[in-house]
Amino acid sequence: MKKTIALFASTALLLTLATAPVHAEMSKEQKAAAALAILGTAVLLHHNDHYREGYAPADGEATAQFEMGYRDGLHNHQYASDYPTEAYMNGYHAGQRERTNSRAHRTNNVAGVKVPKAAMDSCFNDAVTGVFQTSPHNVHVVKAAQEGADNFYIELAHGHKHVVCSVNSKGEIFNTEYRRL
Repeated sequence: MKKTIALFASTALLLTLATAPVHAEMSKEQKAAAALAILGTAVLLHHNDHYREGYAPADGEATAQFEMGYRDGLHNHQYASDYPTEAYMNGYHAGQRERTNSRAHRTNNVAGVKVPKAAMDSCFNDAVTGVFQTSPHNVHVVKAAQEGADNFYIELAHGHKHVVCSVNSKGEIFNTEYRRL
């Protein structure tokens, strides 16, 4: 919630400064406020979920390399061998994983397991609104397993965070926990 309010505030400040009449003589305070609004908006829009636990780019250049690699991997572009940095490589692999995960939700047949629509919808909606609290476009079904005739385990991912939802065919959720199948 705080992030959303800060995003709206910085966007409002940015729009106010952008639509104000241009003066040749801006005070240093106004210049600093404009720069902070732009940087603040960029920081708030950045997704830290792309990074694996324990990894964080060292500086702005490494962050830029990571983001470039992430976009290349996400859009299935060829690996750019002219960027042989660790940050680009980590970003590229994170983008490829995100691409693979984002395509998995398009079927109820997950890795050979036919999951009933009610079970899939129930787990997906719970993960989006309750567990990850994010947009549906950021949550992906990764794996599924069946136990008995009526119980299913569905693994969902948001960035590098994974949860397993235990559900029956009617969509009644028994348990949701952070782990992998």
